[in-house]
Amino acid sequence: MPKALIVSIATGMGHNQAANCIKSELEAAGYSACIAEPIKDGRIIDLVINNGFKILAGKMPKMYGRLYKVTERKLLNQGIAKFLNVTLRNILREIIEDHKPDLIISTHPLLVNAVSYVKASGRANIPFIAVVTDYMAHQFYVNKYVDAYIVGSKYTKDTLTAKGVMENKIYTYGIPIRKEFRQPRRIKPGDSTQNNVFSILLMAGSMGIPRIKKCLKILLKNRHNFRLTVVCGHNQKLKEELEEKYCQAANGKDIIVYGFTDEIAKLMDRSDLIITKPGGITVSEAINKNIPIIIPFYIPGQEEENTEILVKAGVAVSVENISELNKTVDMFYENPALLEKMRLKALEFSRELSPDSIVRLADGLIYEYNSRQHMVHA
Repeated sequence: MPKALIVSIATGMGHNQAANCIKSELEAAGYSACIAEPIKDGRIIDLVINNGFKILAGKMPKMYGRLYKVTERKLLNQGIAKFLNVTLRNILREIIEDHKPDLIISTHPLLVNAVSYVKASGRANIPFIAVVTDYMAHQFYVNKYVDAYIVGSKYTKDTLTAKGVMENKIYTYGIPIRKEFRQPRRIKPGDSTQNNVFSILLMAGSMGIPRIKKCLKILLKNRHNFRLTVVCGHNQKLKEELEEKYCQAANGKDIIVYGFTDEIAKLMDRSDLIITKPGGITVSEAINKNIPIIIPFYIPGQEEENTEILVKAGVAVSVENISELNKTVDMFYENPALLEKMRLKALEFSRELSPDSIVRLADGLIYEYNSRQHMVHA
């Protein structure tokens, strides 16, 4: 039974969700797979990365965006990579020695160089796959010791080749998502809710971005009747506030509020539109469910880049000024042909992807490495 080690960092929820999806795919194919979060074994770096992300992305998004762009520069990127290598090398070596994997997969850019450093030192002569969980690949993903990249679109592939990654190392399999999101919608468009009421899914991300309150306030002023389902993620305070304020229908609109839920696939099946910030996992799930996406805000950095690509691909619309949100909703509500056009764009986008192919890729890389080692020892 081949062994796979998947390494991740819980900045937001997307990287760990991708890791869990890959684990499930591999285990279903007969692998022994485990997930490790190396920075959890280093208290200071855990504090810096996880808490730093929450503070910067949540409280100082402009600062986060500047930091993201600055670290695209090779010299600064290499400096941060060296710091992470020194900090994580012993932790990673211990994890690898404990698990003795045949394959390593990373779902977080900050771990790519650290794993590559261990490979370069000769401590892990096994294949290494980097999974890009956004639609543009940051410089942190780029390292010659990565054997294969799994990306979410041809656009993502282009960003890697532009950074010097060989095309034959890049596989457009899609950002890993759970199987329930890969199943076609069971409810026909227009029949998404009782009595054929138009339905909008409003998502705040795993951290429950408070700006969702402003979106909801604007949507409630819309002249059309529709059903609003609001998902607050892990922000329990936001959930309780919205439940108390909107315990009854408001301005002819039914409102249902969720906290963190595992029922997102079912909620998407019942929705005509999704309004969300453009986290890689969430938008991949929506695209696979063929739901048009409205992006009313984003965190500068990778979400800004995701927005650019999704709009270019015709699967999302970006609202530059949140006060104009209702104009965009009206455009879809009053124009079923536009809704259908974007659904078809999403279908076309998702058809290019092959998320279950990761097993074949893993098998092939392990076989290739084993063959090389047999030739060396022969």
